[in-house]
Amino acid sequence: MAYEEKTDWLPDDPINEDDVNRWEKGIKDAHTDLAAHKNDMNNPHNTTKAQIGLGSVDDVQQASKIEFNNHDNDSTRHITSTERTNWNAKETTAGAQKKADAAEKNAKAYTDQHRNDTNNPHSVTKDQIGLGKVTNDKQATKSEFDAHINDQIRHISDSERTKWNGAQLFKITDDNGQGKIYVKETDDFHEIIPKYPGLVHFTSNVAAINGPGTAVRGIWTCNSTGTFGQVIAFDNANKTYRKTVSNGVWSGWEVLETTSGAQAKVDAHTKNTSIHVTQTDKDKWNGSQLTKITNDYGGIAFSVNAGEDMLQAIVNRGRGMGTFYAIGTAVNSPSEASTRGFYQMTSQDADGKGMYGWVYAMDYKNNVFTNYYDGNKVGWQGWNKLDTENAAQMRIEKAVSDAKDYTDSNFSNEKLTVLPIASGIEDARTPGTEYPFGITLMKIYDDNQTGYPLGYGLIKNEKWNNARFTQYFYGNADSRNGKNYLTGTWIRHWWLESGWTPWEKISGFAHANIGTTGRQTLKKAEQNKILYNRVIIDSHGAFDISNNRFIAPNDGMYLIGGGAYVETIATYTNLELQVFRNGSFYKSVQQFRNSDGQNTDSRDLTISCGGVTVPLKKGDYVELYIYCGYSGDVTRYIGDKNGQYNYFDIAEIGGKVY
Repeated sequence: MAYEEKTDWLPDDPINEDDVNRWEKGIKDAHTDLAAHKNDMNNPHNTTKAQIGLGSVDDVQQASKIEFNNHDNDSTRHITSTERTNWNAKETTAGAQKKADAAEKNAKAYTDQHRNDTNNPHSVTKDQIGLGKVTNDKQATKSEFDAHINDQIRHISDSERTKWNGAQLFKITDDNGQGKIYVKETDDFHEIIPKYPGLVHFTSNVAAINGPGTAVRGIWTCNSTGTFGQVIAFDNANKTYRKTVSNGVWSGWEVLETTSGAQAKVDAHTKNTSIHVTQTDKDKWNGSQLTKITNDYGGIAFSVNAGEDMLQAIVNRGRGMGTFYAIGTAVNSPSEASTRGFYQMTSQDADGKGMYGWVYAMDYKNNVFTNYYDGNKVGWQGWNKLDTENAAQMRIEKAVSDAKDYTDSNFSNEKLTVLPIASGIEDARTPGTEYPFGITLMKIYDDNQTGYPLGYGLIKNEKWNNARFTQYFYGNADSRNGKNYLTGTWIRHWWLESGWTPWEKISGFAHANIGTTGRQTLKKAEQNKILYNRVIIDSHGAFDISNNRFIAPNDGMYLIGGGAYVETIATYTNLELQVFRNGSFYKSVQQFRNSDGQNTDSRDLTISCGGVTVPLKKGDYVELYIYCGYSGDVTRYIGDKNGQYNYFDIAEIGGKVY
């Protein structure tokens, strides 16, 4: 039907299907004519050369730019400016003779002048006359030299040299009292200590190799080959660390426990029936450092007498490091017995008093104490008494004995232990051999990201032996607060040969039922994302209505179902419902295709899928698309229907991704 314009429209004239088709046909014909005109390359507008600014150009063959450049660069046919100048400047015979006579006269005059020049006209050097090592300096007289030789103040004697060579030649600290050595994050304690034998004060980076895992200050002493020595270090939390090397073999870092801390651990250990001392443990403890690190006499920097404040005396001395002696009746002394020790203070205030530092003291009863000072906060944190190995061993042996007695008295069946927070295993990567035997419960908190299914929850371990056991994780958030995504139960197994199996979810699965609102236009011959935007049910708040997609809250296998009500007409129609995963076509789930006139009983169609499994990692997303192909120009739509027709159903059916 050719387009015929209608120009006599009245305000109340009805518009029917033929009018719309006639308009569409007119638009299509206009686009067809425009496309044909755009593709006409035979000058359809009869444009002339004058109209494009080339009216003076003749229609003859032109020399190419390459041909012109070749001719312009031909140095055989053309002469240069230099050649032209040289040829114009050629000399005549008379002119040349005149110039030669003048040159001879000038040469004789220069020779006479050169002969009479006594100011080194040939630039003779001191090296050429054998005095290359002589400097142009004023020389001392013989009397001045003799006077310098006899000057006993500027020169040292043999006895002075011997005394100075026997003095301390390596500084324990820098001049400002800071650590002599700084162990950087790229430095290895085992390699850098042998480079600086003797007694050395140091500071270290938190990430130093073979360090205690925290920033520390301390001292080390080792022999010249680095095969024997010890390290003592303190961190800002008032913890003390020790490390030794014997015959070139380094021990691990050991934390020296305080009396109160040791007692608390002993009390906890007494009730912990899953810990037993082995012969290997005894051999390790008996092989620890049992001898003194230094001699009894090491000299002192100052003394603190009765009635004087020992800690204030250290602060008053300002920045630096030193040794001291304090009698037992000194104020703030850590012991009733006299003590000896050393301290180090860094930075100082306007009055010259120390601002930060530590003190390490030992009394004659062999008790060891530490204290830390923070001038900006709490001042001195208080004395900590460090337990000896023998005393700790005695407490451990007593705790083991008490634990056995407690177990024998209170348990005759399987053990059930709730591990305290300090003893819980917070790193999911820890091997199963590190877990205690029996049934134990642990709390996971502080948004743990080491490999547990969620950042918060409860762990139950069922361990019979080190070869294999089972571990459960319970996400136990309060679902009444809309935190279903933090609920559920997972399980994994430990195998000595292969390690941990992946977590598998066994309860608390996510599910959602989503519908649509309004009417959606379907673009012809394109994959159209269905705009599901009405949340009916969403257990884990996982459906994003702004992007019409379901985002997996956990790793798992998901069952996808969907439906769409399509408004169409009785012509050729091809509809295909498709699942997209992470923005890409994943599976075709349903297709409907008919020939012209097949759907005469109904203008509309319903296309749906019963269920498709889709594996998703946490954070992956799925969407439903519909491909719409048809003959003719009548636009198809997804109808404004309820959830009986337009629906997007998602159900998590398993905790593994296959």
